Amino acid sequence: MIAKQRIWEIREYDKYKAGCLAAELGISPLVTGILLERGLTDTQFMREFLYGSATPFHDPFLMKDMDKTVARLERAIADGEKITVYGDYDVDGITASSLLYIYLQRRGACVSTYIPQRKSEGYGLNDEALQNIAEAGTTLVVTVDCGISGLHEVENAPKTLDIIITDHHTVPEQIPPAYAIINPKQADCRYPFKDLSGVGVAFKLCQALEQKTPGQMPTWQDLTELTALGTVADIVPLVGENRELVRRGLKAMENTSLVGLRALIKASGCPETGIAADNIGFGLAPRLNAVGRLEHAQSAVELLVTSDPQKAERIAAELNRENALRQEISRKIMEDAEALLAQEQHIDTAIVLAKEGWHQGVIGIVASRLVDKYHLPTILISIDGDMAKGSCRSIPALNLYEAIAAESDILTQFGGHHQAAGLTLPAAKVQEFRERFRAYVAAKLQPADYLPHLVVDCVVPGNGEITIKDLQQLQLLEPCGCANMPPIFAFRNALLHNHRTMGKEHQHLQFVLDKGDYSYRCVMWNSANLMPFLFDSMIADVAFQPKINVFRDETTVQLHSVSVEQGLTLGDYRSSSHSKYTLLQALGRTHNLLDVYVAEAAQLPEQLEHSPLRQYFAIHSYSDLANSSSCTDVVLLDIPTQPVSQVIGKLKEQGAKNIFLLYQNRDAEQLLARLAVDHPKREMMVAAYSKVMELFKRQPQLQLQQLVRDYSNIISENAVKIMEQLGFITVKDDIIKIGVINPCRLEDAPLFNSLQQERQGLETVYRENLRISQHDLLRGER
Repeated sequence: MIAKQRIWEIREYDKYKAGCLAAELGISPLVTGILLERGLTDTQFMREFLYGSATPFHDPFLMKDMDKTVARLERAIADGEKITVYGDYDVDGITASSLLYIYLQRRGACVSTYIPQRKSEGYGLNDEALQNIAEAGTTLVVTVDCGISGLHEVENAPKTLDIIITDHHTVPEQIPPAYAIINPKQADCRYPFKDLSGVGVAFKLCQALEQKTPGQMPTWQDLTELTALGTVADIVPLVGENRELVRRGLKAMENTSLVGLRALIKASGCPETGIAADNIGFGLAPRLNAVGRLEHAQSAVELLVTSDPQKAERIAAELNRENALRQEISRKIMEDAEALLAQEQHIDTAIVLAKEGWHQGVIGIVASRLVDKYHLPTILISIDGDMAKGSCRSIPALNLYEAIAAESDILTQFGGHHQAAGLTLPAAKVQEFRERFRAYVAAKLQPADYLPHLVVDCVVPGNGEITIKDLQQLQLLEPCGCANMPPIFAFRNALLHNHRTMGKEHQHLQFVLDKGDYSYRCVMWNSANLMPFLFDSMIADVAFQPKINVFRDETTVQLHSVSVEQGLTLGDYRSSSHSKYTLLQALGRTHNLLDVYVAEAAQLPEQLEHSPLRQYFAIHSYSDLANSSSCTDVVLLDIPTQPVSQVIGKLKEQGAKNIFLLYQNRDAEQLLARLAVDHPKREMMVAAYSKVMELFKRQPQLQLQQLVRDYSNIISENAVKIMEQLGFITVKDDIIKIGVINPCRLEDAPLFNSLQQERQGLETVYRENLRISQHDLLRGER
């Protein structure tokens, strides 16, 4: 599959102002420039963003029901009531449960935790769990990262239970009749920061309890490492309080007193110092998530709250194994999904795939990968008997929640937000849902909505120098994540060379980039499919994230490329092991229209004429090139009979942006073999003459078309005409008769001479069209 080209959105900022602010703050203009284009306009705002504020947190008692909640918890602690912290099975819920448990335990509370099992209980509160919790003696349940949608469950909960909900999800029109609800998204909540994670809300509760009865913790900032872990994993905006919580929490991780977290850091290979948000996103969080997806997240809570080093090491190792298993299950589901897509005639609008037995806890991960690959809204559905559960992921242009809600009449349950959602429906309704969902998306989105966008923060000016000092100062922007993404830079007209694949499965790219006086090693993750578009001495614009790389005690600047762009992109598949028709079909399945150029449009081969994707191909002959108008994506399927450089030049004039060279060596071999017959040399003419004379010994006359058809490997109409010009035969009304055989030279036939010149010219063009490099074809594009 050819990756869709990204549309670059290049941000601009006042370079002079950035320089003045940089001088005042004593930092790099790159940093102040990025902050300027992200809306921070003076030194005070920039200083607080970069270094933190003396008073970074709002008063927790501004939250609705905080007073009521604190009073109820203090009474429960004083009276020795049994408290159950009821959390979600994702990292946000796991860390929120662990944080509140540890804090309440330190306060002397009789407290336990409960995490529902994903597969058997599903998300949020459930009747059976609340009944069992009450029967075990609990009188106060405090939810974390869930509960706001539990109207039915709270209404039907045992009367012996007081339920306090702490949550951060969107508040429904009708809220549960809980004892108290702490959720900053409530319309009448005065708390100014609305984007806390579930663990962030739990932290504010601990903060309020500590302010009410201080001295029970070293400082109320304790346990910020758990808050950072859940906040980063839940992909909430890393601005305001979230940014400060994560900044402090990352630092606290380096010397955490939580033996379980220390064991997890060690087991995951995460660095023990200089821990960044990426280490959470790619190392710690997946391991905590894995156990919740496959087994039971309660063991992850046990890891984070334990004080037993041996138990911590055992559970951390178990989480490592679960994560490896999750990766293997994800890989298998991805293979299944790709196999199902291979059966689709055309991949467009939206991807909706379903299969019996897919693991419900993992399909969301695979759906996200398919969105990344195809940039289409994607829903994967696991069928289990008569019911089916789906995980849904979207692209920015589509409000996924609204799209699913439009089909709610055939859904048993659904929920989510703009970019991610889940649903349950009868298995018998899956196909109907698929058709309706795809029709809804097709009606809502325009062709431009399916194109991925890339925000480029800065085009690097000057001679291409990026220093270690620059990158050290860019680290002031950390922690990066949602709403504070790592900055992306770009070089214009960089020189690329020495490209190759790397990785265990050769799925990544590596190349060298030269800009001005400087040279950088570039890596491009999961982009091996771009190999046909790269070549030595390639001039391109490259967008990247600069990174500090340490290898064998040598510190260098490495670029993690995210996009490579040219004015005209040329994909070279001339040496591919796949046939050109297989490649064309792969392109056709992901493009709505391809201009396909062939030798003769009036005589198409079977593979093209009856292709199931024929409606997506506009077929043109090379002879009509001057009179046709090209679309953005063009395929050269057959070898042109004119220099391919001329063809590409003309296509560029007509507006082509992506050209795919699919003709191959085997095509040249067939053409040259045909050329030897249609433009015969002396040896071929001798063979043709011998065969004709042999046939005349058995019959007095021959039929021209039958002769050419029966002996197409040695006789062509041109060979017959040459023999006619030499007088060896006569041809009238398609009937051949023997003529007068007199000694003569082949060169006495004018057609023979002209065909020799024509054949030599075509042989040269064919071979050159196979040999010429992408560099030579595009060197005029610089």
